[in-house]
Amino acid sequence: MQERKEVVVVSSIVELPKIISLLGPEEKKVFDRLFLVQESTGKLVLPKEMVPWADKSFGDHHSVEEQRIIKVFNRISFESALFNELRAKRPISATTDEDSAKTIKESLGDPFCKPLTGTPVDTFGRVRGWRCISASNVAKYDALHGLIVFKQHNPLVFTEKDLANYLSTAMKWFDKANKSNKNAIYPFLLWNCLWKAGASIIHGHMQTALGEGVHYGGAEYLNKIRKEYAERYNSDYFRDLFRVHVSVGLGLEWKKLKIFTSITPKKEKEITIIGEKFNKKFMSAIFRAADCLVKDLGVNSFNMGIIYPPMDKNLVRGAWKGFPVIARIVDRGKLSSKTSDFGGVEMYAGASVIESDPYKVFEKLKLHF
Repeated sequence: MQERKEVVVVSSIVELPKIISLLGPEEKKVFDRLFLVQESTGKLVLPKEMVPWADKSFGDHHSVEEQRIIKVFNRISFESALFNELRAKRPISATTDEDSAKTIKESLGDPFCKPLTGTPVDTFGRVRGWRCISASNVAKYDALHGLIVFKQHNPLVFTEKDLANYLSTAMKWFDKANKSNKNAIYPFLLWNCLWKAGASIIHGHMQTALGEGVHYGGAEYLNKIRKEYAERYNSDYFRDLFRVHVSVGLGLEWKKLKIFTSITPKKEKEITIIGEKFNKKFMSAIFRAADCLVKDLGVNSFNMGIIYPPMDKNLVRGAWKGFPVIARIVDRGKLSSKTSDFGGVEMYAGASVIESDPYKVFEKLKLHF
């Protein structure tokens, strides 16, 4: 992976208050309905001995002594993000992490390299794809919890056809799991790519889970606020969420899919994809987003989660009618870093502290669509 230079962008997240002020009346009305944006200044005094270091590290020590903070709060979902001007101005570049590449290579021969003998089998058998095979998860977090094990050992090496095969095999696993237990109807797919994202095995793999009784908490919550929003505003929450991001220059529509870089991301460089159905177009969009993160934005560890509507047709026509398929992909930091990207503010205050700029991410993302 070769080093890439920063792309010049028109906007920055620290300019969001100004961008909002330029919106037309209707667009601003919808924005204000969904989001609250606050701007503040963090001040400090540098000892004279630190001034040369601040000038060298940040270009100007005055920008350290007075830092602009942008807080974005979603009034509907309560998602919140904090952006610091110093962090947001830093360039995004893709660099090679040779030590991590060596670690991945040296892990060849792990149990997933021989899945037929190194992984357990679900009671309903395996699902085979031409680039992957399913397995049962040893330490389950739900009764039906499986794996999609890639033939390719390095999870950062994938083509569009590879990824489409992983995802379509996962859908077949959901169908087979549902036939084994008709009460299990709530599908969720997770890709923890490498150890910074929580993967215990380096070899490329995704996780599949099919719940019963209720959907997983995140999906239930989104369905709840979506229905409340429709009742209160006679409008669709996800459509308005996308509309807001388009209005501030962070969203695009591609083959009827809604794609945007969130102003309240869970973590760095988050990309969201929303569609009515999980089909080839949706899978292609996931590839383009992941390819952008890995090749253009230097991401070498990420989480991807896909929330699907229930597999019960009665629920899809009833309480879950109109609920879309939602994929979110987020950077989890450098593999070589010994520090965590997730701290007490995220854990207990419910606010994400963000270092990357959604506008810089979007400028790169657009090129893939």
